Amino acid sequence: MIIKECKFSFEECEKIIKDKIKEVGEIFAEIDHSKNAEKVGLSLPKDKVIIFGNPRAGTLLMQEKIEVSLDLPLRIAIWEKDGKTFIQTKLPSEIAKEYGITHEIIKKMDKAVYYVISSIT
Repeated sequence: MIIKECKFSFEECEKIIKDKIKEVGEIFAEIDHSKNAEKVGLSLPKDKVIIFGNPRAGTLLMQEKIEVSLDLPLRIAIWEKDGKTFIQTKLPSEIAKEYGITHEIIKKMDKAVYYVISSIT
């Protein structure tokens, strides 16, 4: 698991992450936890989860062990705490290890995740 402080504001961090993801894969969905909390009369600091991946890479893992589909696509969380912005993600190699998957694509997937987060930390 990677948890790092972002050197940019929440909005800048989110934009950079999305731009980098689009270079290596695609964004499938976003969950805005703070907006959802607001809908039910509660509050949270800014908090989003971006669900992303590369369908080819993920499919190769699922072909090896379909159960990994529970943890795919990948996710990255962005949140604010005490005036700072943080990101959190799980490396594909960590997910693969949980399922006993050793496919060669995992190294490329890890590199893609590091690429996405390298410019913001």
